[in-house]
Amino acid sequence: MAEFLNYQVNLTLRDGSSSSGTIVHVDKSSIVLSGNSAEPINIESSKILDLKVIQLPQDLIKGLKKKKKQSEKQQQSQQQQQSQYQSNELLDDAIVFAKKPNSSAQGSVSVSRVETPKLKNIKPSQNPSSSSSSNWGKESDIQEIKSSNEFDFAANLAMFDKKSVFADFQRHDTVSPGDRLVGHNKLPNGEFDSPSQSRDFNTVDKEKVKYGNDEMVLDSMKVDNWDMIGSTTSKNNSKNAQGNNGRSMSTARGGTPVLNDEAAAPPLKRVFKLVHGESREVVPLCSPVQLLEVERISAESYGITPSLMTEVASVNLSQLILSKMLGGSNRLSNKKNHNLPPLVLLLIGSGRCGARAFATGRHLTNHGVRVLAFVVNANMEEEDDSSNLISKQWELFEMAGGKVITSNFNQLLNIINKELDTPVELIIDALQGYDDHLEDIFFQEKDLQTLKEIIHWCNESLQHIKTMSLDIPSGIDGGSGTVSDFGLYINCRWCISMGLPITGLIHAYKNNCISYGTEGEVLHYLIDTGIPNKVFSSRGNLRKFEKFWYSSGYGIKLQLSVE
Repeated sequence: MAEFLNYQVNLTLRDGSSSSGTIVHVDKSSIVLSGNSAEPINIESSKILDLKVIQLPQDLIKGLKKKKKQSEKQQQSQQQQQSQYQSNELLDDAIVFAKKPNSSAQGSVSVSRVETPKLKNIKPSQNPSSSSSSNWGKESDIQEIKSSNEFDFAANLAMFDKKSVFADFQRHDTVSPGDRLVGHNKLPNGEFDSPSQSRDFNTVDKEKVKYGNDEMVLDSMKVDNWDMIGSTTSKNNSKNAQGNNGRSMSTARGGTPVLNDEAAAPPLKRVFKLVHGESREVVPLCSPVQLLEVERISAESYGITPSLMTEVASVNLSQLILSKMLGGSNRLSNKKNHNLPPLVLLLIGSGRCGARAFATGRHLTNHGVRVLAFVVNANMEEEDDSSNLISKQWELFEMAGGKVITSNFNQLLNIINKELDTPVELIIDALQGYDDHLEDIFFQEKDLQTLKEIIHWCNESLQHIKTMSLDIPSGIDGGSGTVSDFGLYINCRWCISMGLPITGLIHAYKNNCISYGTEGEVLHYLIDTGIPNKVFSSRGNLRKFEKFWYSSGYGIKLQLSVE
């Protein structure tokens, strides 16, 4: 610490007193000052509160003056070298000849090309730029910084009073805290600097910083008109439903289903196959007649009745919907979720397919999902061969909490758009099935008009991505895969094959009735309906289906293979 000797300082002690003098000795524990008194003063370092330098030592002052003079001389020499170099620079011919008339007029000797200094005569050592390349500045303040000691960042940072600066900002700030963006994300504490900064919303005593996992949520569940649906449109008075749908086809929502651009072109010779999603093994297809025969043998020879097969298919299909389409247990098992349950819409038309849709809706209702069914043909229980099965499943569906609408499509849209506070997340197309045709089911004019309105609505972009067809998309023939009327065709997102996939699916791809290779192509699943494997070995034409497809779960995912 010898570099601090001979400094004249003023010390402020912790007891409030002060001492001044010249430092004659200093170490870590004490400092000795010599002042006007005869004896030096010894002060312990722990008693010192502040130290101010009054005057520098004389030898240090002389050294600084000497360095300043040297820097000034060095700067003058650099300026002289630069001016000398500029006078010796190579002159251009245009400048030389442009100056000749003026020079002769003044009686001076003209400058010729020979007298111009050549570049090779200038040695590299005479270039001032190379000699002064180490000097990165020409101003005097830069030279002083280069010649001075290291900059003390800590001392200069201590001179900045942050609190006083921010206090000055707040004094000149006239914006109310409630008007700031950050003010809308905090609880108000009711404490403001001035009355003009008061807020209009309720205040609390203490502002919270952290919240529990049960806080910052709505206190009560949302309420809509779900409980009132179906009270006047149940199955008992569905026979009295009127056929006035209140809309003409010119004002029906939606339009012609959007198909692949290749639909009008001649079909290409491509080979389509449905393969197992994991093993990539080709899944055999059956015709609608074969699938009817398989279900008949299951009921007559093995006791798997249509009612039992409907129950097995609905359980497996509901598991697929809950896990793949509606968010699974993470969403449905959260009892503290203030949002309303998801909404599923059933479109009921065919007897066998409609019964399975009703049973699936019943299982979804038991798992906390709200299911709304729209029955197009309200009197189908009197005309369909599967009347007992669908009538029983209809009754069980309503007893479990499902809602049924049978009046008209306008009422359905009014309920979905205005009376319910949740959007439809899934539409299950059970209008046709693999063994029926829409023209045979809905032969009455009023039912056909309602059917067209439903299909137009389902084919809109918002509903298309939510539609799931059972067995085959409605409007496509289950055997040939053709579409007789594209105004009666549902463009679905998922297609669920029950028991076995039918040949009409592959034929529909060949006929360009189902698009492929696009972002919105159909996703296929195969669901177990409880058909015994013994059925396949009982007939020679059924042995190709004798495989344990569902050994690992309720169904498998199918993928389309195009060759």
